[in-house]
Amino acid sequence: MDLTSKLTLDNNQQYDSALSNLQQLQNKTQLSEKDVAKLKEAAQDFEAIFLTMILKNMRKSMPQSNLFGNGPGADIYSGMFDENIAKTVASKGGIHLSDTIIESLAGNHHAGIPGRTLSDYQNRRIRHLEAIESTGDWDRSFIREAAKKFDLDPKLIEAVIKTESNYNSKAVSGKGAVGLMQLMKATAADVGVNNRYDPKQNIFGGARYLRMMLDRFKGDTNMALGAYNAGPAAVEKHGGLPPYEETRNYVDKVLRNYEEL
Repeated sequence: MDLTSKLTLDNNQQYDSALSNLQQLQNKTQLSEKDVAKLKEAAQDFEAIFLTMILKNMRKSMPQSNLFGNGPGADIYSGMFDENIAKTVASKGGIHLSDTIIESLAGNHHAGIPGRTLSDYQNRRIRHLEAIESTGDWDRSFIREAAKKFDLDPKLIEAVIKTESNYNSKAVSGKGAVGLMQLMKATAADVGVNNRYDPKQNIFGGARYLRMMLDRFKGDTNMALGAYNAGPAAVEKHGGLPPYEETRNYVDKVLRNYEEL
């Protein structure tokens, strides 16, 4: 058997192994922490294989490169290169295929899956808030002040702002939510906001409400964000993220925005 055939066989075996692991976990009604870790590893392996196939097909449609030479080993080395790139991309979040697989199989275990909470993003390279002091008609320092007052990560506040209004202090939703952090009238009253259109009041009010949700759900970021979107009663009723597509997409988007900051 030549080396090229062996690499192809190895890829097929990796695919079968990843698929087998996913199928085994799919049949379980309750996932332990060990199962969750195994699920993440299997999902990332599956995504890496998928990405390798994409890179391989892309390479076929492009002019031949001399990066690996033109000898008989060129295809082998390019294949190994594609596989390593795919594994690295998948381990860093990739195209979120592994997240989709995890979400599908883990269900209510969503909040406990590694890679889904803020602590899993802490070591990523971030853009400092101080780089831009103002955005439109409001001062970005409001974020830092609110974060300090309510003991929050300023990146989390900004991720919510980006998701809710895309930094637009005059944004109004179809449901009547207003401002940067999209406060409803009743919510604004609960957190002491008199003017929802005032950027500072809005950010401080949204930050205070987010802190209330984090305290209510014992620091669980996913549940707190779910409560910010759907209300705490919905989260308590379902014992976790409610099965609302809008809410689950919202939480995912906030965490992606957090990761990119």
